[in-house]
Amino acid sequence: MKSLSSATDRLVRRCVRWHSRLVVPEERERGDVPGWVMITLMTAVLVVVIWGIASDQLQKLLTSAFDKISNQSSTNP
Repeated sequence: MKSLSSATDRLVRRCVRWHSRLVVPEERERGDVPGWVMITLMTAVLVVVIWGIASDQLQKLLTSAFDKISNQSSTNP
């Protein structure tokens, strides 16, 4: 009975090694891409929504900041 148990253990170990070589790496790669796609799409949606809601305020803020920088650089040679 002991030899049957050790033979079964060896068979199970071989099957696990075979499975980990062939199946697991592909699953890891496939799971990573949808996460990055989701993050990219969510970021793009947030930018569009924020820009749509606050475009006037953002334009005024950026114009004011650029004016301050340009005025400061023209007064300091």
